[in-house]
Amino acid sequence: MVHLSRRNALLATGGAAAMVGAVTGLTGASAQPRSNLSGYAVNLDCWFRDVPFEKRFALARQAGFRTIEFWRARRAPGLDAAVIRRLADENGLEIDQFAPEAPRFSDPALHGELVKMIETTIADARILGCSQFTLVGHHIVDGMTREAMIAGYTTGLMRIAPMLEAAGITALVEPFNTVNHLNHLLNGSQPAYAMVKSVNSPRIRLLWDFYHMQLEDGDLIQKFKAGFDQVAYIQIGDVPGRHEPGTGEINHANLIHAIRAGGYKGKIGLEFMPLHDNWRSAVKAVAGLDTGG
Repeated sequence: MVHLSRRNALLATGGAAAMVGAVTGLTGASAQPRSNLSGYAVNLDCWFRDVPFEKRFALARQAGFRTIEFWRARRAPGLDAAVIRRLADENGLEIDQFAPEAPRFSDPALHGELVKMIETTIADARILGCSQFTLVGHHIVDGMTREAMIAGYTTGLMRIAPMLEAAGITALVEPFNTVNHLNHLLNGSQPAYAMVKSVNSPRIRLLWDFYHMQLEDGDLIQKFKAGFDQVAYIQIGDVPGRHEPGTGEINHANLIHAIRAGGYKGKIGLEFMPLHDNWRSAVKAVAGLDTGG
């Protein structure tokens, strides 16, 4: 059976983007570091897509970022966690979080695979120098009821919680939306909030992606305030299209003010595709927001 992966679904929302903003031509004001980007972590799988992954580190630095996030830490022979860490260090970048592939552990039969995946992820996180990662794996499993899948996923989280607590690494459970991320169990703020709260581990927390929350829930600020006690990481992306602030319907100035006023002190992940792959315009849009970071 062919499944729509998180990454394919995300990239599909960007459409056929123009190939602009190449490595060349990085002189001038557009390439100068911007100190007011310090509150953000740029996603290297969504930005600078017209160059190979290993060249995006230098672009992130030249665009003014100091913190990055990305998806897989094991990409190909010769491009693993150790190489990624070296590229980050060479460009003066810190790694805030990454998003390894997870088994569909709504099915308890895959909990053994989940444990192995967590062992590998902890090892990679230590190499990368980061203390958190995105955890998905909440796919719908054919033949299982929703109640059974919720129970299976919750049990899986409880099984890995002691491993994560011992390692000092946080798993960020990320709910999606039912508009363009189909066949997943957790969508919007519920039931992910209730699930993570019931697990009751400081190392099992929520990744609150406002792109998903807008499509699934709406009422962004009030829903965030209600769920904030379980949130460890935040990402943004405008709706529709999943592009930079100012291209859609979300008032990011008000949203980010509420995020910071609510007490969130971490980085805000930029897991969106700059419109037309024009990262310079996206940098301007992001830099114009006061993150308080």
